[in-house]
Amino acid sequence: MNQGINQIGILGGSFDPVHMGHIGLAQETQSRFNLDQVLFLPVFQSPHKSHIPLASSTHRMAMLRLALKGNIHFSISDTEMRKEEVSYTIDTVNRFRLKYSSSELCLIMGYDNLLDLDLWKDSRKIMENCHILVASRPGLKAFNSTGKIFGLFNGDSPYRLGKIKNKTQEFIHRETGKKLVVYDISPRDISSSVVRERLVLGKPVDNLLPPEVETYIIEHQIYKIRPKL
Repeated sequence: MNQGINQIGILGGSFDPVHMGHIGLAQETQSRFNLDQVLFLPVFQSPHKSHIPLASSTHRMAMLRLALKGNIHFSISDTEMRKEEVSYTIDTVNRFRLKYSSSELCLIMGYDNLLDLDLWKDSRKIMENCHILVASRPGLKAFNSTGKIFGLFNGDSPYRLGKIKNKTQEFIHRETGKKLVVYDISPRDISSSVVRERLVLGKPVDNLLPPEVETYIIEHQIYKIRPKL
């Protein structure tokens, strides 16, 4: 990334519900790469999932506002949610390139997304126009990722190897200079599906959800929760 140019991180997801794993990922990534802003981008429906989110768009937006309140580096975009259809990353990237023309876009994702990144719609264009920040997850050997990066598009990868330091692997796009960075983050084995299951069973979700989000879920009975055990 270029010093002196505004850096905007884009963190997409269903956020059904937003949990501490999402918040922690955004906080660590913002701090590590000195991002000026992290945009949380809730989708109406992901092309990588066969089901629509259980919580309504209204509830998911409300939970995000509660979770991110007071953080000057975090904001929310309803660009994909307002479309009310399957969202493709390339369409949002193209829209944001126009909207934030003086900024650099940094797409934030987990390591599991990297595994099929070359299958995404117009993924080459995404790689050409965005920095891609790939956070490793517990149990994944993210720093043996060179073979995966060079194996993109059946070996026709657009990247060359950059720097390797401080538990970070950097790859450089051969034509545009955009970076793909694989980096280590603190272990947080949390998923929205596990949170929803615990809520339905009445099990505690301490340290999994921001307290304001848990209160909101209980008040609105979003996931048909049972009384706590």
